Amino acid sequence: MYAIVELHDVSPYYYDGFCSCLDLLNLLGIGKYSLLVVPNFHGRHPLYRHADFVKLLRSLGQEIVLHGYTHSSKLRITHLLYTYGEGEFGEGGLEETYRKVEKAIDTLHACGLESSVFVPPAWLSNPFLEDILYAFDFVGVGYRERIKDLQRGESIPSRVLTLSNRHGLSYLSIKSLPLLYRLSRKEPILRIALHMRDFKDRRKMVLWRWLLKDVKSKRRLISYGELLRKGGPSPSLQSIRQAGWLGEPALGLS
Repeated sequence: MYAIVELHDVSPYYYDGFCSCLDLLNLLGIGKYSLLVVPNFHGRHPLYRHADFVKLLRSLGQEIVLHGYTHSSKLRITHLLYTYGEGEFGEGGLEETYRKVEKAIDTLHACGLESSVFVPPAWLSNPFLEDILYAFDFVGVGYRERIKDLQRGESIPSRVLTLSNRHGLSYLSIKSLPLLYRLSRKEPILRIALHMRDFKDRRKMVLWRWLLKDVKSKRRLISYGELLRKGGPSPSLQSIRQAGWLGEPALGLS
């Protein structure tokens, strides 16, 4: 049984929440987690203007996962169940999507950071995203219920457990998370998605402390990279893969 602990919305904008999250992980002895970095949060917080924050990210030695470019989008009624104006890649055409991914990668590179895995904000994707990521040599993309291996065209079932920070839904998510966790106890790979805004709410911090402690005691913590490495998964991970091409071959953009 495996788990990926992932820190969402890593940005200088959420510096205090990020430090609180790191403190919790250190307290629990969790030494492996993935940093889902937003290169220019809401178009106002580019990483390259925050050298100390970038230095902190690099010092952690953890996996960097690209998490959109600005993490913002137009408000769409069809996305309201999942997000409120942050489904950045749930819309847009080929050119716009390519441009955003390119800018996101360039910003990471300017800060000396690298990533080969992508998780779109709110886990929302448009029809062009996977082909564009493949063209930029990304090896995988994470969605709400699965991880897509872009090298092999396979989907790996993997449920996400997270908390909402939207008015009304926040309370419901706090109450439902323990039940959802128990229902997911037989899931081969579970992803625990900690959002930096969670650490403004003491109730959520207490809940995450309980859940992460239990996850650590029952599952092996892994990274996206371990699951998607180019040489193939380790023998212990091969049994959890679900083969089957779910989309068309990449466009081969360059």
